This record gives sequence, C-alpha cells and structure tokens, in this order.
Amino acid sequence: MHYQSYIPTRLNGIIENIWEMEIPFGGKYTILPEGKVELLFPLCQDVNISATRISEDENPIRNHSCFLSGLHTKPLKTSFGRFHTFGVQMRPIAVKAIFGMPLCEIRDYFVEGAIVLDNIRMMEDQLNSKSSFMERAQWFEQFLLKRIDETPDLHLAIRLDKTLNTFLSQQGPAQKSLQDLMGYSRTQTFRIFNIWFGTSSQSYLKLMQFIRSVEALHNPTAKLGDVAFSSGFYDQAHFIRSFKDFADMTPGAYRKQMTNRPGQLFC
Repeated sequence: MHYQSYIPTRLNGIIENIWEMEIPFGGKYTILPEGKVELLFPLCQDVNISATRISEDENPIRNHSCFLSGLHTKPLKTSFGRFHTFGVQMRPIAVKAIFGMPLCEIRDYFVEGAIVLDNIRMMEDQLNSKSSFMERAQWFEQFLLKRIDETPDLHLAIRLDKTLNTFLSQQGPAQKSLQDLMGYSRTQTFRIFNIWFGTSSQSYLKLMQFIRSVEALHNPTAKLGDVAFSSGFYDQAHFIRSFKDFADMTPGAYRKQMTNRPGQLFC
C-alpha cells in the first residue's frame, strides 16, 4: 500500500486533508463511520469500486466515476481490483460550503460527482495530467478555494464545529448540554445541525463519541470501562450498545479485526 497526504492550511476548518492511495492488489475493505465526508477520484482505469450506497435500494456506485460520499452512520463496505484513488477528506460543513447542498440530503448516501460539479471532466483531466501527487493536491487546493462560499453562516458553522470539539474534549459524561453551551433554541439548533452537520445535535454528538472510542480502542492497555469513560459514555454497557449501533459489531470484535488505521478494516 502506498499512501500520501497533504494538509491544505488555507482551508483549515473545512478540509481535513487531500490524499492519494494506491493498492496494487484487489480486496475488500470496511470503513466505520468517521464523521467526515469525502470526494473521490479513481486514477486508473482498472479500479473496480463497488461501494454500496446505504439506503433502501442499496445501489452500487458506478465504477470509474468520481463521487461524493456523505456523512455515514453505518459501516461502508467496498471491494476493488487494483486501487489508485485521489481523495479529499472534508469536515461535514464542507458539503454546504463547497457544493451548496444541505448535508442531511446525503446522510448515509452517495452522489456522483457530475451531479455536484458541473466541470467534472475538466477536473478529472487536470488530475490525470499532473505528474505527481503534490501537483494534484496543490491544484485541487486552489480549485476548492475558489468554490468556498464565504457567508456569515459558514463562519457560524466553523465556530459551532470548534464548540463541538471543546464539548467533546470533556472527560466523562457532559455536565452541561450542547444546546445550553451554544445558546440557541431547540428549533434553531435542529435547523443548523441538519443543514451543516447532516443530523440532529444529539445524533451528531453520539457519532463523535463513537469516533473517539474507536481511536481509544487502539490503546492496547485501555480497558473497555476506561474507553467508555474517556469517550463520554455513562457506563460500559451504554458504550457497547452505542458502539454496536454504529459499527455493527462490539468493541471486542473490533479489537480482534482492527488494523493500524482506526476505523478501517480489511475483510
């Protein structure tokens, strides 16, 4: 496996990183919910991504096409032949800021790139014409900078994202509700979160707690009770139930299958 990553500092708070991964052999891959959204571009013609769209229909993504992966609350299962893909990992608020789409519309869903980007062919040509990952990453950084819709609502969303991280950094169960910390009414909180974070504030917090617990499970000396407390759960039983809701497996089963990359499993 060959992996490269670039952090675009001028898009801090919106874009996490721009990456490229190449795996010369086929396989199956499961990605647990990460609390991020991603724009993915296959870079080779024999890549065979058959990721399942998590919906009632469970339609597969068409091979060889760019697609935007929304906020997932269930494991994402993929299979591929040779894998060589260029990707942009983004904070949830990026979907509204860059593509003008409320994130709730693509929760547990995929959208093909041509639907959200009207110049997708030009972008694919540009990426394929660059001779190195760094050239691709820097070109795409410039492209994204031009697409950001600078609005007061965007800056509000960035502040809320930071508030969320502060709220989640508390040890043990929270003593104060997020709504009280934000200072918004229940209706305002629901509207803001649905548009920018794809779900209700409480559901989003549960997702973030799950993600923290996945990372904590990679500490080999941490007991389940310690992981539960540090991730904000009331007790170990609450932690196990919540973890299973998002991962379709228990924390113990995850530990038996985990790789060196939190939340990513080879089948």
